[in-house]
Amino acid sequence: MSKENEKTLEVYKEKAHLYLSNSIEHDKLDPIKANQKREKLEKLITSNFSSLSEHAKVFEIGSGDGANAKFIQSLGFDVTASDTADDFIKATQNQGLKTIKFNALEDAFPEKYSAVFCWRVFVHFTKEDALDIIQKVYDTLEDNGIFIFNAMNREIKNVDNEWVDFEGEYHMGAERYYHYFSQEDLDNMIQTTNFKIKDFYKDGGNNNNKWLVYVLRK
Repeated sequence: MSKENEKTLEVYKEKAHLYLSNSIEHDKLDPIKANQKREKLEKLITSNFSSLSEHAKVFEIGSGDGANAKFIQSLGFDVTASDTADDFIKATQNQGLKTIKFNALEDAFPEKYSAVFCWRVFVHFTKEDALDIIQKVYDTLEDNGIFIFNAMNREIKNVDNEWVDFEGEYHMGAERYYHYFSQEDLDNMIQTTNFKIKDFYKDGGNNNNKWLVYVLRK
């Protein structure tokens, strides 16, 4: 695990409660937009997990408030939520979700899964971290397993990476490490495994290109 990721995880462990409350306040600024984003994400999950068998095992890396894991569970899947910060873990457990404390870069996956979901987590990975995660997920997936993740697009930034503490609703009182990926970088990482790109698109931001969204199949 990189020192950048290690330091960022320490911020979340200490200040996850602020992230949870600030996320709610952020969504209140534009409830219509927040709902549209939620509906679009749920459509992505539903369409790509539709090929999974009933009660298939799904693992989420970095569950945060648990909203995504809860939705995946509502589709009838056996979901394991995970995070490193105690306040995030409490948030998912309070929703009745099976949750484990899990550092994706250091801990072994407990078992094999039909799908792995990882949303807005790659933002804190160095290139080396990201490659490790992609390979690690490949190894834990069953044959024909699905991996969905997104990463922030380098083309909208002037730097490859930076330490940031946002103003306003996402202010946490400490800087976190952010890495911005090019599509070429991620495509090359994926090619080092036997993953196949099932779907790819850009999404979000003023020009609909803030995020690189990948759906991979083993």
